[in-house]
Amino acid sequence: MISFEPIIQTNVNKKFSRLATITIFLLGIGASIGLGILIMTRYWQTKELEQTYQADNLLRQKKYPLALATYQRLLANNPTHSDRLWVNQGSALLGLQRYHDALKSCDQATELNSKSDLAWNCRGEALYYLGRYDTAFAAFKQAIAINAQNPTFWLNQNQVLLDLAQHEQAIVASQEAIALLESQSQSSNRQLYLAIAFRRQGQSWLALEKNQPALTAFNQAVTYQPNNLATQQGIGVALYRLGRYEEAIATFTQILQRDHLTKEQQAINLLYQGISLCQTPQASAASEVFAQVKQLTKNLQLQKIAKAGCGIR
Repeated sequence: MISFEPIIQTNVNKKFSRLATITIFLLGIGASIGLGILIMTRYWQTKELEQTYQADNLLRQKKYPLALATYQRLLANNPTHSDRLWVNQGSALLGLQRYHDALKSCDQATELNSKSDLAWNCRGEALYYLGRYDTAFAAFKQAIAINAQNPTFWLNQNQVLLDLAQHEQAIVASQEAIALLESQSQSSNRQLYLAIAFRRQGQSWLALEKNQPALTAFNQAVTYQPNNLATQQGIGVALYRLGRYEEAIATFTQILQRDHLTKEQQAINLLYQGISLCQTPQASAASEVFAQVKQLTKNLQLQKIAKAGCGIR
């Protein structure tokens, strides 16, 4: 959003002159100058607005270097012009992984407008990527205090809480995001964000060893994003912990049929497939699975589990 500067008003000297012709001539010059400034002001406002739209479109297209160059040019002309420009410049810098610079830009936005929810969210993102989770949480909390109706702020807070292993609070944050998203049927990212919210909720339930709620959450996530690897793995782990070994085996077998899995991903899913097989009459087949794991990965922890085989505890 652009805040237009007030149109410049020019005062014309209206004192009487002994020569009427000179007075009229001077008034004509004053009127021309005033009109010229008015036209130029509107011209630059229009150009600035066009450049801002252009930068915003570039940002949406993730053309971060081009967007950043435009924001820098706009802010160089008037650094106190708009907190939104500083926020968007911060977003471009985040896209370029220039997190320290992004933090400076977002901080400038909060200084210009301490009531800007987007500025505080921007600050929180920069702090998060700098590994400063506690201060990132405080920034997201401030964004929510200003505007609790934005599900993105709740999802960002949820991610920080996950990384801080504060899973009960993380679940509350994800529930807030889900409630908002379910009420916002026109949101363009609604499906994706619901999938993320339910998946993270499932991860928190797993961490709390609440396996049935975890399975329920992952099953909700998969309805919004069917092919997400982390969600499918979460379903498999929850099924294994619930003692539903045949279903767990089927889930991990399906995952292993995916294209483009890395060797590490193959090894992890084979391990879960193997330890699930250990709990069934097909336990003899597990040894071959564990052998594959040892060939796929050099990760010492995964190697240790594979060597232990069905004797793992």
